[in-house]
Amino acid sequence: MKNRADEINFKPGTYSVTASGHNGKVPMKVTFSKDRIENIDIDTKGETTGIADTVWERMPEQIISGQTLNIDAVSGASDTSRGVLNGVADAVTLAGVDPEALKQRPKPVKSNAPKVVEYDADVVVVGGGGTGLSAAATSLQTGKKTILVEKFPAVGGNTIRTGGPLNASDPEWQNTFDALAGEDTTLKNLMETPDDKIDPEYLDDFHELQGQLKEYLDSGAHFLFDSKLLHEIQTYLGGKRTDLKGNEIHGDYNLVKTLVNNALNSVKWLQSIGVRFDPDEVTMPVGAKWRRGHKPLENQGYEYISNLKRYVKEQGGTIITDTRVKKLLKENNTIVGLEATNADDQKVIVHANAVILASGGFAANTKMVQQYNTYWTKVDDDIATSNSPAITGDGIKLGTDVGADLIGMGFSQMMPVSDPVTGELFSGLQVPPANFVMVNNKGDRFVDEYESRDVLSQAAIDNGGLFYLIADENIKGTAYNTSQEKIDEQVEAGTLFKDDTLEGLAKQIKVDPAEFVKTIENYNSYVDAGKDPEFGKDVFDLKVEKAPFYATPRKPALHHTMGGLKIDSSAHVLDAAGKQIDGLYAAGEVAGGLHAGNRLGGNSLADIFTFGRIAAQTAALEHQEAQSDATTSPSQA
Repeated sequence: MKNRADEINFKPGTYSVTASGHNGKVPMKVTFSKDRIENIDIDTKGETTGIADTVWERMPEQIISGQTLNIDAVSGASDTSRGVLNGVADAVTLAGVDPEALKQRPKPVKSNAPKVVEYDADVVVVGGGGTGLSAAATSLQTGKKTILVEKFPAVGGNTIRTGGPLNASDPEWQNTFDALAGEDTTLKNLMETPDDKIDPEYLDDFHELQGQLKEYLDSGAHFLFDSKLLHEIQTYLGGKRTDLKGNEIHGDYNLVKTLVNNALNSVKWLQSIGVRFDPDEVTMPVGAKWRRGHKPLENQGYEYISNLKRYVKEQGGTIITDTRVKKLLKENNTIVGLEATNADDQKVIVHANAVILASGGFAANTKMVQQYNTYWTKVDDDIATSNSPAITGDGIKLGTDVGADLIGMGFSQMMPVSDPVTGELFSGLQVPPANFVMVNNKGDRFVDEYESRDVLSQAAIDNGGLFYLIADENIKGTAYNTSQEKIDEQVEAGTLFKDDTLEGLAKQIKVDPAEFVKTIENYNSYVDAGKDPEFGKDVFDLKVEKAPFYATPRKPALHHTMGGLKIDSSAHVLDAAGKQIDGLYAAGEVAGGLHAGNRLGGNSLADIFTFGRIAAQTAALEHQEAQSDATTSPSQA
């Protein structure tokens, strides 16, 4: 083999290798001429659309243009980047060359552009997830010159990783679906909640909801009931928690009210820019407490991001990636822009009349979660996260640096049904909670699968962390975006177990077969009876009775942080005295106060698309008023 970096001779041809992708091994073909890498073709059809697209595009381009393997990993996708480099290195070896020779070649030269780059805008948005893109799109609709700044190479954030269901009460649509067994019991139990369990600001709304529920239950109707008030009270009660120090927290009434009153408008707005929702399925992600999820027709979170990104560009918005915001600019107690650094180590300054922070929470920053935690008995140093690596609390620090107040920082949420190793949500079968059975390492059920995420997570932690989701062949009809091909791939990859008998499945997951079979038989009897005497589960759909049977290993991972910058219902950022910080707005997971101690599944997307739009609308209105004031003379005033 040739080893000199300046003298390399390949055996011409195309060599098939694999790269490590987000969801497993990815096929790759590398073509060589005598002295060059000519082409790198990566087959990404098995990958989650959008998550690592920048890697698939950027890495081959840089390798080919520089004819080197001395390439920096793409920010936020280091494992996938290394997977591509290692795959190409394998192909180089097959082509008769020591890959170390290509690793010794110099890195591609960075741009010689000016050291400082400046922009002017009406509105600058920090963060390119669903919140930021919806804020940017709305800002452009109001006629404002808008710039979005994203620290990673591609937009998407956590939204592109989501399962997709967006909670919004839509009775006209929901009433076309049949009620599930046990849902009337859930409504009856809620209706009979004593007044002393409801905080004063919610009492009038709760009493009105009781009237709605009584009318529905007395009617004997068998359709799926919902209302804005039910969404409101479930959001409030679902987020009401007490921490380890005895401090109680519940959602800010005005924020919760704003969310539920505007969530359906968010669905319709998303449809207006091209997002397609499945009209034939109303769904409920884990911990949602009710079926009101509007699910994208395909591609999960990518459906939102791809349409929002396209719309922002079509409307003339500017998206700047690979640019990390370092500080907010402040003049005369007003935020007037930001300073950032890009991938070429240039200083980037954006002058603007308004800054919208939409940078997400801090679930990918374990040390920060541990620093503020007052809810979980322990947060392990090696706990996985379902989040994008970008979600490290940057926006929270930017806000506090200019005097913003914080709320609810001690409360974080774990996603109980995450991949044990990666924190990934979409390995194995992802199914509505009414449809699966959770068993521990003894083969026993240990919780009502319909419970909230934090209850499910704590129960899993108390049972050793690792557990299994159990389902049968019928689950394919309700699993989120799961094809037979995808199931087969996951079985082969070891993230999903499959067997024609329950006993065989038990042996595969190393639990006692007799105990496991007894657990499933008992569960099936509860489905028949519509009542679970063990854990009180009262909503059922499918039994586990038709072979083949499936088991997915799961473990809680950090998923969402409830705390953040304190805002009002117009998305103004507030200081410790409760005063608005002029020119600064926040929306989505960077803000706190809405979800309080626990977020219902499906409410995150309702939050980001509702408050992202509100932040932009507020900023546009106040900028317009400021312009009007500036052009009005004292005599005219």
